[in-house]
Amino acid sequence: MKHIRTILLILLAAMVLSCRGNITPLSSDKELLSFSLEKEHNPWLKGSVMGVVDGRRIKLVLPQAKSNESLVATFTYNGVGVFVGGVEQESGVTANDFSKPLEYTVMARDESTQNYTVVVDWIPVEKANLPHIHIAIENGEPMETRDKKRELNAVVRVEGKRNYPSYEGECTIRGRGNSTWGMPKQPYRIKLKEAASLMGLPAYKDWVLLNEYLDGTMLYNSVPYKAGQLLGIPFTNTVVPVELTINGEYRGVYGFTEHKEVGVGRIDVGDNGLLLELDVYYDEDWKFMSGSSHLPVMIQFPKSKDMNTQLLQTIRDDFNRLDRLVQDSSFPNNNYLDYFDDVSFVNYMIVYELTKNGEINHPKSTYINKPAGGKYRMGIIWDFDWAYGFEEAYMHYNTAHAGEPLFWGGDKANHLGTGFFGRLMSDPHMRQLFKERWQWFKEEKLDLLKDYVVEYAEAVAPALQDDHAVWGPRSASSNPQTNLQRMLDWLDARMAYIEMVYLFKCYKIT
Repeated sequence: MKHIRTILLILLAAMVLSCRGNITPLSSDKELLSFSLEKEHNPWLKGSVMGVVDGRRIKLVLPQAKSNESLVATFTYNGVGVFVGGVEQESGVTANDFSKPLEYTVMARDESTQNYTVVVDWIPVEKANLPHIHIAIENGEPMETRDKKRELNAVVRVEGKRNYPSYEGECTIRGRGNSTWGMPKQPYRIKLKEAASLMGLPAYKDWVLLNEYLDGTMLYNSVPYKAGQLLGIPFTNTVVPVELTINGEYRGVYGFTEHKEVGVGRIDVGDNGLLLELDVYYDEDWKFMSGSSHLPVMIQFPKSKDMNTQLLQTIRDDFNRLDRLVQDSSFPNNNYLDYFDDVSFVNYMIVYELTKNGEINHPKSTYINKPAGGKYRMGIIWDFDWAYGFEEAYMHYNTAHAGEPLFWGGDKANHLGTGFFGRLMSDPHMRQLFKERWQWFKEEKLDLLKDYVVEYAEAVAPALQDDHAVWGPRSASSNPQTNLQRMLDWLDARMAYIEMVYLFKCYKIT
């Protein structure tokens, strides 16, 4: 029996030794194979940036404007994990501050490690990429005057930098705007002595500098005007971010754009066309209140010098014909579309829904044009200072307000614009057409719009700090990427609302 026990112990020992001999040792592989910053995860970058792995160093080349931003790396490796400062990294997800050298640690299965140092070569980015407009007023006279219509003689010099031609010439400068004129950072209108092409736009004398005071990100004009162009809304302006200096004093970032005027290359409705502005300020020389909707209609074209009481009555009678049909009990089953262009209205509404521009409710800065012999059409699009939820939150891009209707209800439902344009959108034909145009826009143009917003934000970024130094942050972050993300988050939230309302038939005004 004793011999059997001994034999069994010997056999067991042999088996243990045999098993130990067959154990596969844990791998010691620990190598970082590739390293990059992909545009997909870093929207500020113009394109993906590949890291050069050189031994235990990884080199990246990035523009200096990104040095204060967190960036997301994409990488492949051999091993069980990658760590930075003891924090496990997920490729394409984890963000880090690359302003100083970073050490990436790759761990093998046997828990041995290998360190890689990521070093960035920061290339200075010329703030000069943003065009700079310098205005020298005659005798150094200041612009701080409450008389916005007073024209001051000046010389304007445009530094186009890399993207636009430079220019210098004589001009006048005056104030413009209604509520915006009363803000610390004021908007201006300049009139060249001789027509010229500025920022690559058709040659004209009159140009506008939008102050963008209400939004320190200075991004809100990037969406509506580009969306209007992508939708094919006639006469949609182009807004170019610029820096402005007056009498040697830096004024920050402005939006440079065309003046609202009728003519070839601008609002081309022909010599006998119309341009009407609906605005409760009601402060132009030639104006009337419409008969049924009581809309405040101001005549922008024909020009004041060409107007007379008989022509005013003709324009009023023509507009009132449309107004009566819209407010008639037979609406929408009457012939109002014989006088009103449905496609232009739906395109216009896509822009206003996407930006939630409450100006249409008052109405303020709401334009309607009519080519000679044609139908009334919406446009131009204009004035988005109070869009993106600003009417409710006094701050742009607050996604808590992205899921609210454009048209006002409750105590605000008696606003004249709500009563007219909300009624138009209650027509099932308009809602169906909106759905069709929205689906086309989402599939064909939305990515182009977002790419443009990223490019616009990138252009503004180098001047952000200087603008904030003069006027304060105005609800914006000092980090350009944070501002961009707020805008993109708004667009996503607002698109989800539009899909729910128009595609799933949840439409309502209140």
